[in-house]
Amino acid sequence: MSRPPKISLEFFPPRTEELIAMLEASLRRLLPYGPLYCTVSYGAGGSTREGTARWVRRIRQDFGIDCAPHLTHVSHTRDEVREIVRGYVAQGVRRMIALRGDIPADGIPDKVRKRGYSSTVELIADLRVEGINEVMVGTHPEHGGGDSASLRRHLEFVKQKLDAGATLAITQFFLDNHRYYRLRDVFAGAGMEHLLAPGIMPLHNYRQVFSFAGKTHVEVPSALRDRFQRAGENPDAVRQVAEGFSLDQVRDLADNGVERFHIYTMNRAPLTAAICETLGLSAPGTQS
Repeated sequence: MSRPPKISLEFFPPRTEELIAMLEASLRRLLPYGPLYCTVSYGAGGSTREGTARWVRRIRQDFGIDCAPHLTHVSHTRDEVREIVRGYVAQGVRRMIALRGDIPADGIPDKVRKRGYSSTVELIADLRVEGINEVMVGTHPEHGGGDSASLRRHLEFVKQKLDAGATLAITQFFLDNHRYYRLRDVFAGAGMEHLLAPGIMPLHNYRQVFSFAGKTHVEVPSALRDRFQRAGENPDAVRQVAEGFSLDQVRDLADNGVERFHIYTMNRAPLTAAICETLGLSAPGTQS
């Protein structure tokens, strides 16, 4: 690595006093590494709407780090979304992550069907009109099984979002770097490699990550499963496997030309801090 890559850090709004304390401690530990910005996720159906806004405001004001809220549109009308966005713009927010969001178990409300967005592409266009300068969107290295033909079809959908004004595509987390390299090759073939960033999930809790993987069509390498099985219930052995994998993953990506990382911290600091150190960052640090 000739110079440290740039990072962004994702957090989620905590719901209990214990989780609030954990997030505050993580912010104090991680923000000195100088992320470009942080992001705060948005619960299904807008279930953390107020919490997302509250933590975006606090991170920006109390910690002096730019912060981008997630925004999903599947449960909101256009007018509701515009009201949310104008509130963010009024406090100085100029970055957002635009997502469709998971369809609620009881379906999309009738008012949203009639007065909502038909696609994230429409949402992105509105965000840019309302004054959001940087719009991040999602992409999946294992879409359709992750073969080249499926990824090319996936790229066409992502390209519609980029053409509408999105400025960066951040991947779903992955546990096999070759999956990311295949997606990067497809982006590069379209001249858009610079618009792609890998999303990294540190294995703070590998059982939780493996559960997420099963729900989001992320392949867990058999060799990685085997390593955790051999570690058994020994916490030191489990920690060594988790840290070894996570640090090797980002080291390999950096050695293969990745210059920007988005880290899904899960509001936990230790392994994310180790990743920052592995990437050559130090605290306090700054990026430009």
